[in-house]
Amino acid sequence: MSKLKKMLFFATLYSMKRLLFVFATLLPVFALAQVKDLGAYKQPIPITDNGDLRRLDAALYDSGFIFNEDVRQEYFDHCLLLVTPHLKFSEKTWDWLIEHPAVLNATFALEYPPNPNVIHNFVKLAKLVGPVYAEKYQQLLIAFAVRYRDQRLLDSSLSADRYGIINSRNFTWDPKRKDELEQEVSRRQGWSVNHDVTPPADGALARDSNGSIYKDELEKQRWMRQLHSQFDLGNDNDAKHTANWLKKNSKTKIYEIMSLSSHAFYGKTGIKLSEGREPKQLPWDKIAHVAGRYPPRMEGAITDNLCLRIMRYEEKGAERSGLFPLSKAPWPLLLLLTQKDPLDESTYWWNYYKGKGSVPGYATYSFDYTKPEIRYADGPWHPDATPRILTDGGVCGRLSTMAEFAQRSIGTPAQGMGQPGHRAFMTYSYRNGKYFADMHHSVDTIEVSTVGWLLPPIYGPVTDTQTKLTGFQKMTGSNSDAYLRDNIRWHIGLCEAMNIGLEGWEDSRMALHILDMYTAASEDWKNASTAQQEALLRSAMLKNTANTDVIFRLAGARKGNASKILDLMQGFCNFFVSVTDGCTGDKALARNTNFGNTQAGADLTALLRNNFSTAGNRNTKKTKNEWALFVRNAIFKGAFTNIPDEGDPKYAHSRIEWVRDKNAYAKAVAEELKYQKRLKDSPFLADVQQLNDKYDKVRLAGEQDRTRNVKEERQRREAEENAW
Repeated sequence: MSKLKKMLFFATLYSMKRLLFVFATLLPVFALAQVKDLGAYKQPIPITDNGDLRRLDAALYDSGFIFNEDVRQEYFDHCLLLVTPHLKFSEKTWDWLIEHPAVLNATFALEYPPNPNVIHNFVKLAKLVGPVYAEKYQQLLIAFAVRYRDQRLLDSSLSADRYGIINSRNFTWDPKRKDELEQEVSRRQGWSVNHDVTPPADGALARDSNGSIYKDELEKQRWMRQLHSQFDLGNDNDAKHTANWLKKNSKTKIYEIMSLSSHAFYGKTGIKLSEGREPKQLPWDKIAHVAGRYPPRMEGAITDNLCLRIMRYEEKGAERSGLFPLSKAPWPLLLLLTQKDPLDESTYWWNYYKGKGSVPGYATYSFDYTKPEIRYADGPWHPDATPRILTDGGVCGRLSTMAEFAQRSIGTPAQGMGQPGHRAFMTYSYRNGKYFADMHHSVDTIEVSTVGWLLPPIYGPVTDTQTKLTGFQKMTGSNSDAYLRDNIRWHIGLCEAMNIGLEGWEDSRMALHILDMYTAASEDWKNASTAQQEALLRSAMLKNTANTDVIFRLAGARKGNASKILDLMQGFCNFFVSVTDGCTGDKALARNTNFGNTQAGADLTALLRNNFSTAGNRNTKKTKNEWALFVRNAIFKGAFTNIPDEGDPKYAHSRIEWVRDKNAYAKAVAEELKYQKRLKDSPFLADVQQLNDKYDKVRLAGEQDRTRNVKEERQRREAEENAW
């Protein structure tokens, strides 16, 4: 080849190289303009050894491992095949479920494999309340079905509830019927159910075609045994004689005789106690129940709680009066209304609300409730019943329990909230078209405020107690601190997710289940590639940008790549202000997340700029945007707490890669510290400062390495020169 031809050849190659470079540079822009994420396009689908997933395999392959409508439909159909053999419904019932997909969506989004009990429970509850209320309060029924998915509700019943107060499926709104039910509640919860009611033996319980006792029959037996145990004095003759004496001497109060000496007790009652026994050692609560001085406190039946909630809200104008929107709220928020509350107490508070327009938040702060003359006073309520707290008083535990219970009785989702040395409570509220998580009786910061979680365990930052390695997994009692695992911020985030939309939140959970299915192999080469995981998680995040499970799964997939972790933090949780270049708004959104110019991107921008929930008016200043900062900090700590280890197998063939990662981590921590210092009153500054101090050693070691290398290189050259 001549010199000219060679020059032309290399010039052509150079031009083609420049053209390819320009094309590669503009490709993301073109893709962005078309709002098309190609994902892991045409990558081989991981091997699952499950022939039932063939259609899902094909849909994922065609989509590039992106969660789209085709993938969703194949996952939905797959789950339907899994649950159908466990459900014996009529064709008409199945038609209704297909026409009302909210039930199946909730079931398939909740967990995988899907639990058929959720669908079973919903159908039974729907038949209980009838088609009108099943339609209107569908989300509430789903919440009850989900909460009690470990059992099959009403499994043996042809009537509505064999051990509850509703005995007919003809459930229609009638004020007279409601009054009758509430009276029956009072009767069943009071003295008429006493120690003469014997729990049924196993032989009296209904059984299925296989001869096994129905689960709801066992629940009935358990409930009756629990009630019976509160009256059962067994072979305690001292207690039996005392109860009989109190029945005959109604004017004598329990506290008047319980503190007597055994000698004085004998002189007052004529009862000679067993040798060495004092009156204060008698089982006074049981004696009080048997003697009729005050009734026991018993949980209400599941179905009774559901039916009375609906009947109360069907009273004229109940929901229009500012109460929580029970017929419109999404089922994840309604889970807090599914407790087995004592029905007589909830009826008391509902009537209190109707009479006064509100329920109390406090009562007298006092320890007087422990005094015998107060605790063992005769009355219509057990000493621990919430109406007694209103009259007897208490401290933080009792007062917050009363306020929480009263709120739940009028339809407000509420749950206890723990703080160090204190009990408060949390509610969900609905204001100006949005849901909020509100703190009540709070005396401490949001960082140490914990509320139980009723959904499956959250995927988030964890620390292995054995190896101290921080990462991202499902949080459990063994791998995470309670202040993190049960923090109220998860509830704030759940409200944000519901404000964006239940359907998108359910879709994003379905995408996570698909990811689990394709990353379950013990051998990495059989699992979805990093690109496939990224594609699926990106598309899941677009479905609902406030689903923290998705955010932390994406952080987990990016762990070990400092730049990608920073992108996620900057693009999602940093109010679109980049730590490194100050980029804001749509520019930061597009650069950091690939969500720019999409509706989801616009929703994300609006969400992060100014639409965060607060934790109540009293704490608005302190907790504004707390959830976003919390998520951002958790991603950061989970990703950067551990300094890259030179002994990690991935660095076996490249020490340069280890040095590069180590330096990138150190730089990221330094930049994060600058950002935290720019924020005013950041609750995470101390954590980042501590982490930065840890990385100072890395930087110092790096400087020493460079100094040593320069010195060694100079010595080598001097040795070579001397050799010449």
